Amino acid sequence: MSYTTVDLTPRIGTEVRTDLATLTSGTIARDLRVLLEKRGVLLFRGLRIADEDQIKFASTLGTIRLEHGLQITKITPDVAKSPIFADYTKGTYFFHIDGTYTDMPGLASILHARAVAPAGGQTEFGNTYAMYDDLSDEEKNYLDGLEVIHSAEKIQRLANPNPTPAQIAAWGEAVNPPKRHPMVWHHRSGRKSLILAHTIKSIIGLDQAASDALLERLMTWAERPEYIYRHDWQVGDLLIWDNTGTMHRVVPFDLSCGRELDRVTLLGEEPITGPFRYHDQSNEKTAKYLP
Repeated sequence: MSYTTVDLTPRIGTEVRTDLATLTSGTIARDLRVLLEKRGVLLFRGLRIADEDQIKFASTLGTIRLEHGLQITKITPDVAKSPIFADYTKGTYFFHIDGTYTDMPGLASILHARAVAPAGGQTEFGNTYAMYDDLSDEEKNYLDGLEVIHSAEKIQRLANPNPTPAQIAAWGEAVNPPKRHPMVWHHRSGRKSLILAHTIKSIIGLDQAASDALLERLMTWAERPEYIYRHDWQVGDLLIWDNTGTMHRVVPFDLSCGRELDRVTLLGEEPITGPFRYHDQSNEKTAKYLP
């Protein structure tokens, strides 16, 4: 069997219809890589694959990154099954890009649904290429010269406004130092995407009030429905997202409901790069880009 595709929304998300043998053979891997960059999210419905098949399929698309020494990570708030991820679950309720605390974020993640939430628990994805493409030329020029500071603690404090000492010890800036990145990612393909996330702590060169206002304006822009695909999980779903061209978040759900997904992450293949032009970033100039 070869494959067919059905777009899930006009700007992001495509369902790929094929069989497991085709996926694990690698015969359509090159096509899937091209489609993934173009569409941001690829969905394969109802495969109910075994761990070894998920690993085999992932290996046709790139190099698997070990997470805590494992090829497959359990994504669940169940401490018994995922003691590390359980501490971060609420932080995933806010839009983010995995690995903004590194120079080279993961290329993509592949999730397989083992158990789903009876209410909530959907995953929303935003196309950060399209978000950039739709800006005016003046806005693109301005944002292309900005740099931002990403902090894991920033997003976790949104989820945990009164953190315990143990939580700070797990995800505070002393453990995960902030990282400086351009706001616009210049990809080796020649395309550009916004690096937007609630991990952004501040914009370099702006005071905090102006920085917060511009970030709020951009996140509001990013949540326009034409950029978003919301995935309603079904048991057996296999889904891949391009971590370099999308942001994502989880819709809140009952943490005791048993929701469980298996994740394989592919190693990054290109570092985050930008123009680093350091042009005028005055608060007065920033004001014209606010609502």
